[in-house]
Amino acid sequence: MAQAVDKLRQWTLAYRHKEEVAIAPGASVTLGPARDYRFVFVASQKLNVTIGSGGEEMKGTAFQGELFLVPADAPCTLSNESPGRCEAVAVSFAFAGASRRQADPDGLFPRSGFHAFRLPQASGWMQDFHCDDSDPDPALYCELQSHLYAIASGYLQSLRKPAGPDSALRSYVEQAQQLMLERYPKPIDIDELVRSSGFGTSRFYQAFRALTGLSPHKYLTMIRLDASLRLLASRSSTVVESAHAVGYPDEYYFSRLFKKQMGLSPTEYARLAGIKIANLAPVFLGDLSVLGITPYLSFQRGWQERPEEALRQLAAAKPELILTGPLEEGLYEALSAIAPVMMLNWKQYSWKERLLRIAARLELTGVAERWLAQYESRVHNARVQVKNSLGQEPVLLVQVYDEGYRVFGLRWKKMTDFFYQDLQVSAPDCIRDLRDLETASIADIASIECENVLFLVPYGTREEDCAKLEASWRRQRRHRRKKRCLFVRYPHVLNYNASVHGGLVDETVQLLLKLDKA
Repeated sequence: MAQAVDKLRQWTLAYRHKEEVAIAPGASVTLGPARDYRFVFVASQKLNVTIGSGGEEMKGTAFQGELFLVPADAPCTLSNESPGRCEAVAVSFAFAGASRRQADPDGLFPRSGFHAFRLPQASGWMQDFHCDDSDPDPALYCELQSHLYAIASGYLQSLRKPAGPDSALRSYVEQAQQLMLERYPKPIDIDELVRSSGFGTSRFYQAFRALTGLSPHKYLTMIRLDASLRLLASRSSTVVESAHAVGYPDEYYFSRLFKKQMGLSPTEYARLAGIKIANLAPVFLGDLSVLGITPYLSFQRGWQERPEEALRQLAAAKPELILTGPLEEGLYEALSAIAPVMMLNWKQYSWKERLLRIAARLELTGVAERWLAQYESRVHNARVQVKNSLGQEPVLLVQVYDEGYRVFGLRWKKMTDFFYQDLQVSAPDCIRDLRDLETASIADIASIECENVLFLVPYGTREEDCAKLEASWRRQRRHRRKKRCLFVRYPHVLNYNASVHGGLVDETVQLLLKLDKA
């Protein structure tokens, strides 16, 4: 893998031109051999494809919405046996080095076997590619280059995935989800995404729900409304501007949808969420985040060691509300002299209760309830994946951090209410009376009587580091070679709040779906 990347660094892909092809029913068209490589996209119907000649032919069928690669110097015959006219688009590109151009230096793209793949964005991208490059616009050329690299990336990724239909559908659904996350401000035709998947509507929706816990329409709505919260709360955009910025050209429809889901109008939300909040407890950041709010001022842990400096900054900032954890009476009174204070002993409540308390103080209960309802849908879906992948096998939950490892017992609510209660993973008997166990030794973890383990590792942890950790864990007991050793990533700090728990649900589901693929 590293060797292939080193080769790619020496070359660039350069878009050349686009060729549109229309094939009548029962007819064939041959694309002659060319110096460039070509990605061919089937825009309608299906094609029988023959690449090459002289006994070294690659044959296959490409359906509507699929792409395939035609190597340089190879002829390609496209045959239409469908009852209607078939349309295809060929996008040509070359490998360009610092001083010369080659068809495929170092054999970066394999030439053996016909392989078709899908990308949700492909249909729209084909419209962007132009046939006439006599007077290219630099900005457009850069955009087309990015499309080309994305297609090449999708092709190479598809080669590594199992060829089964379920795997192909899951891969396409993952790409459709990413498309929504990246391009939600622009029009997205979900019906077209479904058609381009090559699978039935029911199967596509079922696979999308398995990944996200929501239907495609509800998922796209969630993304857009979440983005609108941040815009409205920051007061950087009007309601009309916010609606247009998140993909709703009809601001009246946006306002009706917003009020239906949030329980208040966008204007009311902007007024309430625009309050200047000073947050003195980092754990609350994840609660404010799902409400769409970024604090006007936020302190890190340890600010109480220099209270005079903190009070000076707060007085200068003139917040309208101070949100804090437990404080000594004197410090509470000093803060109250600056602004109203909401003091929460966050350890006394579950994160869900705390989210609702903060939302109630801000008069944004509807926003919190909407987020929690969506969270429950995602959790319900995750439970199905847990049952399918893990069954009733007990799994030990271990956090990995700089100083070592922490085993979570059932007496520590911070993670067990999510992992063992919300997701309903089976807990090993050995942790039922345990709060937590901290150790710097993987041998201590391996000695615990549980055959399966899930390590919570920080974002940015390299795959090779995870592989080393798994090897160390398995070496302790050889019989565990076929047991589960799983990895789920968490933000830099494993805080007990809404944002972290929502992210853990998504990470866990993606992990379990990958297990099903394996």
